[in-house]
Amino acid sequence: METDNKTYVTYETLTNLLNKHQVTYREVEHVLEGRSDQIAEIRGNRKEQAAKAMVIDVSVQQSHKYYLTVLPGSNKVDLELIRTFLKADKISFAKTKVMKRLTNCDSGAVPPFSFNKDLNLIVDPELYKNEEIVFNAGRLDRSMYIFSKDYQQILESEYQEGPILIELSISQVETNSFKDNDQSILEQDK
Repeated sequence: METDNKTYVTYETLTNLLNKHQVTYREVEHVLEGRSDQIAEIRGNRKEQAAKAMVIDVSVQQSHKYYLTVLPGSNKVDLELIRTFLKADKISFAKTKVMKRLTNCDSGAVPPFSFNKDLNLIVDPELYKNEEIVFNAGRLDRSMYIFSKDYQQILESEYQEGPILIELSISQVETNSFKDNDQSILEQDK
């Protein structure tokens, strides 16, 4: 995996957002990694405290909308529940090129914040049960720890108009070894 200079834009935007809100954060440098299980082991965090962020493609009457889903790293996203909630015809993980365009990140490096008006957020409140959350910071070689109360406060103040925030229980507890955050497996466009 290689990190290109364009992804540093997301990292800088993220640090600017945290500084704007005067959030205390702890930054950790590590080997390039974005898969939930592996990065949790490298960082030494519990899987459930990781904020796993994935872009989904929602089709309604042949129109596409994109959402950044954020949930605990120990869980998998319930796409059927989201499809029903949004009254969508079809739902899937976004193709790699679409995800990169919307986030300026490599697969696995997406932070739990949207910096694109065309990428709304769906956050599972289950994540807030952790006192502290951790996530890749727009780069595969950096992670950040912040208090979940600070994360909630940023979401409530930043995502009122566009992009918008939806809080919805979208988690399923992992029951097998297949991980939905490894988008390289799921993507159909290579």
